[in-house]
Amino acid sequence: MIRLLFLLLPLLSFGQIDFFKYSTLYTSMSMNTSFIERQDYIAVDKGYEDVTQINPYDYNLTIGLRKIARFDYEYKVKTWYYGTEQSVADNVTIGNSIGWEYLFNYSFIRNRNDKFTEKNFWLRYLGEWCVTKAQYVDNQRVNLRYNSFDTRLRINKGNWDFTIGGVFRMHSAYGLTPIEDFWIAGESTFQQLAQDFDYAPEQWVQGFYVDQNWYDISGGDSVLVATSNNEFFNHYFGDAVATYNERELEKLGMQKELSLVLGLAYYKYTDKFWLHAWFNLMPLHYGLDTYSYEYGDNALDALEWDSGAILGFRLNKHLGFFVEGTHLKYWGKEIFDCKFGFNYLIF
Repeated sequence: MIRLLFLLLPLLSFGQIDFFKYSTLYTSMSMNTSFIERQDYIAVDKGYEDVTQINPYDYNLTIGLRKIARFDYEYKVKTWYYGTEQSVADNVTIGNSIGWEYLFNYSFIRNRNDKFTEKNFWLRYLGEWCVTKAQYVDNQRVNLRYNSFDTRLRINKGNWDFTIGGVFRMHSAYGLTPIEDFWIAGESTFQQLAQDFDYAPEQWVQGFYVDQNWYDISGGDSVLVATSNNEFFNHYFGDAVATYNERELEKLGMQKELSLVLGLAYYKYTDKFWLHAWFNLMPLHYGLDTYSYEYGDNALDALEWDSGAILGFRLNKHLGFFVEGTHLKYWGKEIFDCKFGFNYLIF
């Protein structure tokens, strides 16, 4: 899907000379002091050792290209695009301009010593009677990755937009827990399972006390990670299970499915009041692969959606209120973002 998006760009620019006109190519780098962790200690022989995690600085490196028409309620209050802007209106199906719009945003992030990326690439064509959108999302912060190709019939009635069509999606294998198939309670111990995950125990005795050191042997060398069973199973065993689940799910690859999609959008703007709301519902799905998501027997479990709303009003020249947010439910994951508040201008 990513390759398809980038292959389309030169073709589109050749056929439509102003495809890149008014677009913005941007890059930015931000760095800041990371979160200071709480002090942590472990017992060593008859003393203790400070094992407090020291985080290196956080950073966010973002590269992108965007061409998105702003709505009436949006103002470009900054001189530059940083790529970290979170505009709710970027998630709408029906944009504010007929023709091509796009966003290609790629961020490399380190936060509290966790490294991850966020990718959001989409290309949309809005016509008088149709809307088509191709998108790739890989948001490692919330473990959401998918490709989609969405095409719909559009019916516009004043401030209202109605859409109906189909969406083809490819997603990671969700709703599966590989450890449940690999390990059956009662048939093997936690210690045997840990050894299957490339951890090795070494028993030690001190007086009448018997315990074990634990070593990570996954890299070929024996690296001491814990000096007791209690430390190992409380702090390392869970990470080993999680790593196993991630590795096995990655082997399954991307799963394909088709869905019916129904959309409803409303937009009204005045100087004193504005409302922009949209709701895209996917009630029916057909899995095309063995591990396509299982929605369950209840019809309500099959309902998926992405929605959003932006509400603003000015009571007078001093006071104004705003509410805006999005809510998405895909493959059992519910992801939302919401902000609200007021501005009071003193003069």
